[in-house]
Amino acid sequence: MKKCIENSCAYISLEGGILFFKYKDQVTIGLKQAIEVVAARMKLQRGIAYPILCDINGIMEVDRDARKYLAIEGALLSKAIALITDNPVSERISNMYVKNYIPNVPVKICKDQEEGLKFLSFYK
Repeated sequence: MKKCIENSCAYISLEGGILFFKYKDQVTIGLKQAIEVVAARMKLQRGIAYPILCDINGIMEVDRDARKYLAIEGALLSKAIALITDNPVSERISNMYVKNYIPNVPVKICKDQEEGLKFLSFYK
């Protein structure tokens, strides 16, 4: 059964034991938006940890406070995170996240959903 939530920044769905997270196009993430997307994800997860496939291609910018918040709170209830990037902006954001905020779960930067799902299959 597929469960979905949409908010001002992202589409979030739970299907087949994986949480799919796709940021909307041209979105800028500040602390307020970061708190909003994490709260929506927590509501959908209902206290259960899942591997997360996170497509960040729509993000144009993430401010420092949002990055710090997402590095800690954004990794809660996640078994592993696959960050999907297919453009220079999202790749820069992903690399910054992995190098500067050292997540406490396995993270892989992937070029497409297929690569991300393959990585996450080990954490289901």
